[in-house]
Amino acid sequence: MFLIAFCFHAKASTPGEFVPKKENWKNSRGFSIPNPSSKAVVVFLHGSFIEKLDDVCDPNGQASGFSVPEVVRQLVGAEIAGLEVVVYAPCDGRATALGEPIKIDQRVAAIEETLAELGRAGVDPSRIVLVGHSAGGWAALLHEKRYPGSVNSVIAFAPAFAGKKRWRPDIWQQRHDEQAAEIESADRIPALVFSFDNDAYNTPGDLGFLSRVKGTTLLRMPDKAIAGVACETPLFASSHAHAYRKCFSDTQGIVLLEFLHKQLRRQKVAAPAIHDHSVARPDNASTSTLLNVSLGESSGIGNPNMGLPFASAQPAPRTQPQLPPRDQDQAKN
Repeated sequence: MFLIAFCFHAKASTPGEFVPKKENWKNSRGFSIPNPSSKAVVVFLHGSFIEKLDDVCDPNGQASGFSVPEVVRQLVGAEIAGLEVVVYAPCDGRATALGEPIKIDQRVAAIEETLAELGRAGVDPSRIVLVGHSAGGWAALLHEKRYPGSVNSVIAFAPAFAGKKRWRPDIWQQRHDEQAAEIESADRIPALVFSFDNDAYNTPGDLGFLSRVKGTTLLRMPDKAIAGVACETPLFASSHAHAYRKCFSDTQGIVLLEFLHKQLRRQKVAAPAIHDHSVARPDNASTSTLLNVSLGESSGIGNPNMGLPFASAQPAPRTQPQLPPRDQDQAKN
């Protein structure tokens, strides 16, 4: 499957696609998003191969790990906190050479370029959400640690870095642990993180450090079934790609909607965030939430009051979030 590490310093012309593809929204001069003040932009970050291989990126395709998963696609066109959701997926991941920064660090720089381009198009940072799978999720968390307040929030599916745990060399394990400690030292990261039992890259236990980051909710998902919906895992695969599977999109779409509603609504009444590129101070008192999501249970975000932290688990609807009629066909593509 996909080893976990990330990419090179992206430029304004870095390839990427809106979902569904909108050719007239991106050109050689950057983005041109109609009525940007009315949009909430989800930036989806794909996974990665090993350092010496170029990554695959096909936002509107079907490749697990390198396309936009259905649980994110079904957000397109939804109205949340008075804003229309737009999904953009940048393509990053050039093979690295000796002496270059590793992919994951270069991806953090690439995120900055994407955010700058969105800013030039008129999108307020408080309406941008980083959503990533695998190395994309790890890079999103690392970016928010290094540049606190640069986006509204983060959603990470099975965040991982440095390859499968079973075959991870000691030097990469050391780098993994160093970056985990860096993320844990954040003052605050407003994030929703999904971890999966039997994930070959990072188990819920491996990601336990995120439960100590203020503002972050870490959810533990089973690998066989989610909210009563069986997860069909290909032979020799693990739960690492569950975010791309039907068991996840059928049950957790509403979870994403409610988290985004909470975060975007909160931002509308809060003071504008300051994009501070300085390194945040460690916060030893930071606390967050680790929730177990057992068979037949949702992530526990089905609370109509949409409050954080989420204290109890409730059954999640098995239907996809209801989108405006004009967007339903788009969400299926």
